[in-house]
Amino acid sequence: MDTSHTAGHTSRAMYWWIFLILAVLTALEVGVTQIGIAKVPLVLALVGVALTKAALVALFYMHLHTETRVLKLTVMLPFTAPALYAVVLIAEAAWRLLP
Repeated sequence: MDTSHTAGHTSRAMYWWIFLILAVLTALEVGVTQIGIAKVPLVLALVGVALTKAALVALFYMHLHTETRVLKLTVMLPFTAPALYAVVLIAEAAWRLLP
């Protein structure tokens, strides 16, 4: 069975590498929760790993790495709205805590 990289397609070996990376990142997520670090660094680490995993899935399993820039932006830009909303909510909550 040919697993060579052809134009516009990801090889089977690359899918296995991405799967392995995702498994390692999942183990890292579980490990980070077990080491007992402070809440803010824990949340930042978990969000960072989750975003990395989401990007890998989108790029390779949804085949966005071979698409045009316009299509990539069409898929990725809607994901910025919840992030912006979260920043606004966090800022508003912090504002309420001010004396």
